[in-house]
Amino acid sequence: MFKRFLNRGSPQTHESWISRIRKNPFNFILALLIIINITLLVINAGLWISAAYQKLFVRADFTSFYTGFYMVRVGEGSNLYDPALQSSYQQQFMGGITFEGGVLLFPNPPFVAIVFSPLSLLPLGPAFYLWTLVQSGLLIWVLFSLNRLFAHWDNKERIILIIAILAFWPLTYNFLLGQFSLFLVIGLLQMYIAMKHSKLTRAGLWLFLLSIKPHTLLLPGMLTLNRRYWRVAVTALITGLIIFLVTWLMIGLKPWMDYLRSLQSIGSYFGKFGVTPSTEYTFRGVLSNILGNSRGSLINILSTIILLLGMIYVWLLWRKGIPQDDSRFSLYFAFTILLSVFISLHLNPHDSLVLILPAAIFYDFLRGTQAPRRVYSILVLISPLVFFISAFTRYKIFGIIHLPIIMILVLLGWMIYYLVVDHRREETLPVILKST
Repeated sequence: MFKRFLNRGSPQTHESWISRIRKNPFNFILALLIIINITLLVINAGLWISAAYQKLFVRADFTSFYTGFYMVRVGEGSNLYDPALQSSYQQQFMGGITFEGGVLLFPNPPFVAIVFSPLSLLPLGPAFYLWTLVQSGLLIWVLFSLNRLFAHWDNKERIILIIAILAFWPLTYNFLLGQFSLFLVIGLLQMYIAMKHSKLTRAGLWLFLLSIKPHTLLLPGMLTLNRRYWRVAVTALITGLIIFLVTWLMIGLKPWMDYLRSLQSIGSYFGKFGVTPSTEYTFRGVLSNILGNSRGSLINILSTIILLLGMIYVWLLWRKGIPQDDSRFSLYFAFTILLSVFISLHLNPHDSLVLILPAAIFYDFLRGTQAPRRVYSILVLISPLVFFISAFTRYKIFGIIHLPIIMILVLLGWMIYYLVVDHRREETLPVILKST
């Protein structure tokens, strides 16, 4: 694209490449950002290879998951959330190396440990690489699903989207840590696709998948609480009850009670057990940087109030049940997921990978409504660089706001603008119809 841009035009004109840039700066900026993103992609791949060569994965988050998998497999499922027992197993697996704070607690619901317990048949190292293969399969699934979903885009648009996703630092970070972020992306993406095709029962199953990290479930769940999409919510609830009962039969009720207590405890952790809100790209993260870890109780109160207000607003937004074939469906869904990320009570930087969905769906909305999207394209292509710089410099505006927060707020503001336009159109339309 870059070469074609520079060589475009009749040889007889003898225009310099500088004059061509002046005539069409957008294409030049687009080509430059694509080159930057491809460079980031190569750098990110190199970082993963370097970490593998240095055998750093033993200290990845996956070790805490592996510990939970192992405990269930050897019959310690009833004590799954015992910190002392988890610590003793982790020390065995890590060969004397320890996490900061002594232990990285298993953070997921009990059924996750049961489902993936066969992975612990392998030693920690091979299990991590097998997990990486599983994640690679999920990534391929995401890319193919997006390619099919946006088949009406130009080839260039889809290629640019894929490059931006592959260059996105949270994706690399997810692979470095061996995290579950891609499961969240799959759940939300397939839920969106299923709802678009009126397959509401299937959408409910995908909604339940978000319970791997329950805090990601709240706002997407609120959008289903209306007459049109109630089957999504009911399916997710029934699936959850079935999984709960099966888990109870297998390892007892105690792990569930311990897990609920652990969820309450995680909210009180500021800078320990791997929970560092100040690094999160969320409203709670902003408050943590402004007020400091010592004001954890106040931070939690304010964050909870904003979360509850956000849940109420999402319910009000969707209460009429926007039809799947309405262009507003994409706008509302993208906004709901983006807001869910920003006001989440606990969302680590690697889980910001979810942002690729609202970004892509909102672009599809702009495209479908013939709205201007050149500047938006630049914003999307700048994002991987911004997240990369933030990850390695920890630079904050005014010392308190991470650069990705600005990107999220800009995108939220962009969506809110179109929500306001849509609201005004709805108010104006009855008046016009009445006058005619």
